[in-house]
This record gives sequence, structure tokens and C-alpha cells, in this order.
Amino acid sequence: MPPRLVRPPTQPTAALVGSATAIAGSGGDVRLLVVGPRFPWPLDKGDQLTVFNMVKHFSRQHQVALVTFAEPNLPPDVMRRVADHAERVKVVPHRRAAAYAGALRALFTGGVLQVGYHSSRRMARAVAKMVADFRPDVVYAHTIRMAPYLAALPNPKVLGMQISMALNYGRLAGFARSPLWRLLYRLEAARARRYEPRITAEFDRCLLISEADAGALGPQRPVNVVINPHGVDFDHFTSDGSVAEEPGRIVFTGNMAYPPNVDAVEWFVEEMLPRVQKRVPGASLWVAGADPSRRVRALGRHPGVEVTGRVPDLRPHMDRAQVGIDPLRVGAGLQNKVLEGMSMALPMVITSVANEGIGAVPGQHVVMADDAGTFAEEVACLLEDPARGSRIGAEARRFIVDGWSWEKHFADLERQLELLVKRGG
Repeated sequence: MPPRLVRPPTQPTAALVGSATAIAGSGGDVRLLVVGPRFPWPLDKGDQLTVFNMVKHFSRQHQVALVTFAEPNLPPDVMRRVADHAERVKVVPHRRAAAYAGALRALFTGGVLQVGYHSSRRMARAVAKMVADFRPDVVYAHTIRMAPYLAALPNPKVLGMQISMALNYGRLAGFARSPLWRLLYRLEAARARRYEPRITAEFDRCLLISEADAGALGPQRPVNVVINPHGVDFDHFTSDGSVAEEPGRIVFTGNMAYPPNVDAVEWFVEEMLPRVQKRVPGASLWVAGADPSRRVRALGRHPGVEVTGRVPDLRPHMDRAQVGIDPLRVGAGLQNKVLEGMSMALPMVITSVANEGIGAVPGQHVVMADDAGTFAEEVACLLEDPARGSRIGAEARRFIVDGWSWEKHFADLERQLELLVKRGG
């Protein structure tokens, strides 16, 4: 089978030209403080991807400081990945025992468990000191987990809420196999449903990835809520045509400890892959991503399934695959795996939930199916018709290049931040 040949555009796209103009014509140097729940390296998870690219982007034009949790004993080479971009970086060790104690307190006091898990006096002191020393013009909290550290500040404030946790955990509760986890997800969804509108009101701007997430805040969107999704580095996620596709190869990528990914890949392997293999003998699946859970590792016992764990580079797996999948049933927000696969010109079969934050056109940029039978049939059809897959992959790549760069979405955010600074909140 011939290799997938899609090369990056040689001329600047409209999206990049617009973002470059916005940066060059910006209102000047803004002092931005970012507070994050997890050190933004390695780039395995959505929050790490967003915070790293945000710090990198804004440091080109503005002064950026970062305060973030991290695992104890962060290696110096990892620290430098971020310190090369931020003017100041303060890392607060996130110790598991203290985090679990915070979640337990939240459980018995009616709080949101993940907010309790990230509650820390050391973090509060670190944020207060950075505010006093750095004197930011605007402050940014990434996710509701970090919102309490900034909510009371007089500075102009932005909450990068990203997704509605009420929506996310409500969906998880509907598909959890364990009665205990089903109960915990329902509890967390109910508490997040009460908490999210309250914490949103404490910030001047609240950023959400999709209209579905915004709708979870209530029947009327609050005036301070803005849709501002992720991007993808489409220069990095590019097929250079040097690797030949493997006939029948399917790939699923992502953080394989994340419950929505675990549910998605289990559903595919147990209910769809056998149907695909019956129609396309020899069809096989790569499950490529960091930290596979015990349940995910067990899927490797199924015929044709290989669980790779963390790989140094996902691109060779996507390049060699004939079809990418995201059979997501639960979750919220935006699926980075779909953006990355589309950027690689990989024809993607996805669910409507996986497409919520992206808005790709079914049949043109992606193939979409929501039930097991139809999903398996669509995967098999693409495996049998490489020419159709190539057409969809090329349209997907074009869709990403035209509107899904990090620069485009951060340029939109930059305008919001500068407006807040001018108005004083």
C-alpha cells in the first residue's frame, strides 16, 4: 500500500497570518501569571499540552510567570523545558498523602473532590508570593481545580475552565462498570453542577472548549463565558510520506489512564474489533499512549491488539496506521487525539461526543458513528477503500491547517487578556 503523502503548506495560512498580525499589533507587554494543576511536561495530557503551549506562546510577546503543582523531585532537564519560556517558575510538590486527605475532607464537607485533592496551603502561599513579587496585570487559573487560589484576587482574572466537570462526570456515571465508581461519579457531577456556576462568577472571563460544555452551566450562558478551544501543532503532526501504511492497521492514541479513554478502547475491542476482523481478516489495533491501566493492558490478550504503553513519538504509529479511531462515549471538551490524527491526514472514525469540541463535518473531514455496529462497519469500509480514506485524510488535514493552530486560538485569548487589562477587569 502506498505511503500517505501530505506535506505542510509552504505559504502561511489565513489562520497564522491573522494570529501574527494580532500579536504584532498587540497593546504591549502584559504581565501574565498562570497557575496550573500539573507541571506541563511531558505533553501526555490535555492540561499539560495547553499550559505548555500557552506559556510558550505568550512569552514571545509578554512576561509570563508560572506556579504549578508537580510530582516531588522534578528532574532539572524537565524543569528547563518550561523555564526556557517563562520568566519565573515556581513548583509546589504535590504529595499524594496530602492530596488524598484534601479529597477526603471535601467528601465529608460537601466540596468538589478534585478541588479538595488540589487544596494546599503551600500552593496558596506560593501563589500569594508570586503575586506580590511578579505583580501581574492579569492572572489565569487552569481548570476549576486551581480557581480557588485566584478567585479572591483584585487583579483581572481568567479561569481556563476548559470543560464542564459536571458534564464529564455525569457521562462517566452512565457507563461506569463498578457500582462504587458510578456512585462517586454521580456525587462529583452533582457537586460540580452546583460549584461551577458559582466559581465562574468570580472571574472576569471563563474559557470553555465547546458549546456543550458552556450549556452545562445552565440554560443561559453567563456573559463572561467565552468559547476558546485548544489547538494542535500541525507542523509537528505532519506525515512526510516516508512511511508506508500497514494494511488493516487501526490506531487509538491518548492518555490510557484517563477513564473516558479506557471506556472507549474497551468498547471498541470487545464489541467492534471482532466485527471488523470478521469482515477484514488480519485487521489489528495499536493502543498507543502513556500509563495504560490494568484494564487496558488486559486488552492485549485479544487477537490483533497490541498495547504499546508510552512511546517516544506517536507519529510513526499514526503514519503506519490505515485508520484512526476515537469511539468516545463519555467525557467532555476537546479530543487532542482527533486533532492530531486529522493533522496527520489520518482518516478518523469518531463518535459525535468526540466531535463536540471540534465541529468537523461528518463524511468530509471525519467519519462519524455512535453505535457499535455502525462504527465497526465504517472502520471496515475505510480499511477496504484506501482511496476514500486518503480523500478524507486530505480534507481533515486542510481543516486543521485552516483553523486549528495553537496560534489562532491563543491570539483570540490574547485580545481578551489585553482588553481586561485596559479595563481593569
